[in-house]
Amino acid sequence: MEKKGEILNQLAIISDLVERLNLESTTSTITLTLNEVEFNRVYKIIKEKTKDNMGEVKGSFAISIGDVDILFNMNSV
Repeated sequence: MEKKGEILNQLAIISDLVERLNLESTTSTITLTLNEVEFNRVYKIIKEKTKDNMGEVKGSFAISIGDVDILFNMNSV
């Protein structure tokens, strides 16, 4: 299946769905583990789109969309 859509829009949809889950949670965190190439691609996109000076990362970074935290990890394999 072809992957379509802009990553931040997709993550916003997922975050909205997580916020609407029928359960009481104190925090909501999504963890995504990516290979190095994909990790760097996503990091670059998010840094550009958010115009955030995130600096250099060492294997992980996180963003928040609404009440949901999204953690990106680089696969160490």
